[in-house]
Amino acid sequence: MLNFDKVGEMTIAALLASIGSGFVVAYQYEVADPFVTSVAIEAILPFGAFWRALHFWTSQAFFLLLIYHAWQSIDDLPKISMRPSGRRQWTVLSLTLPMSILALFTGYVLRYDGTGQAAGTIAEHLLLKVPLIGSGLNRFLIASTDEGLSRIYLIHLLLTALLWGLGTWYHTRRVILSRKIFLSILAGSIAVAILFHAPIDLPGKNIDLIQGPWFFLGVQELLRHFSPLGAGILYPLIPVIAFSSLSWAGNRKIPLSFLLGWLVTYFGLSLAGWLRSA
Repeated sequence: MLNFDKVGEMTIAALLASIGSGFVVAYQYEVADPFVTSVAIEAILPFGAFWRALHFWTSQAFFLLLIYHAWQSIDDLPKISMRPSGRRQWTVLSLTLPMSILALFTGYVLRYDGTGQAAGTIAEHLLLKVPLIGSGLNRFLIASTDEGLSRIYLIHLLLTALLWGLGTWYHTRRVILSRKIFLSILAGSIAVAILFHAPIDLPGKNIDLIQGPWFFLGVQELLRHFSPLGAGILYPLIPVIAFSSLSWAGNRKIPLSFLLGWLVTYFGLSLAGWLRSA
């Protein structure tokens, strides 16, 4: 098992590499013509395919490392809960988990290929099903069908800034990152980016079977059987609420049981969704 502090540094290193490569990709990206510019990044930008791949894979690595780091931190809950502001910090930092998912999700939408269009369509559909405020939420956050991707692009940038701020200055009050760990993560990411192309498909490719990002397969599968509000809004909130409440719960076995139960069911749903689309 990797050392807790080292995993934290690896997480920050992956985020830093993702942000750096994201700046390069954003230089060529145009919200007005998202798919064409996503393709043009590889055709026009020097080493464009590499930069796209580096941004894609470091973003995935950050998300997975963040989940692992969060899971490791559960062992430190007794010490965290005893600090004067420990519980409040735990609750705030718990928000980095849904933020990272939303940052990944908006990144998929922004490339606006078949998967990106499907992701945007699903997100709009879910927001519109929220009682009373669904239409307003959609117009405020997404509205990609009627008004393009400008809101999603802004949210993607805002989430990235929040993740950096919460993960460094709020969490540790400083950036703790050894040169060895950063260079190791960067070297590994570069190797992966050279070997594996960042996925992109044609717009409308998944029109017969709308398939969003890999981490969204479980929600999509659940949407086949339950209402959008229950499957797409309330069900994904369960792990967020359970994890953030761990520092406050008198009996931590209860939120942990909810969290583990959700993870098991979501893995099963994701597997079913993957088999359906294979």
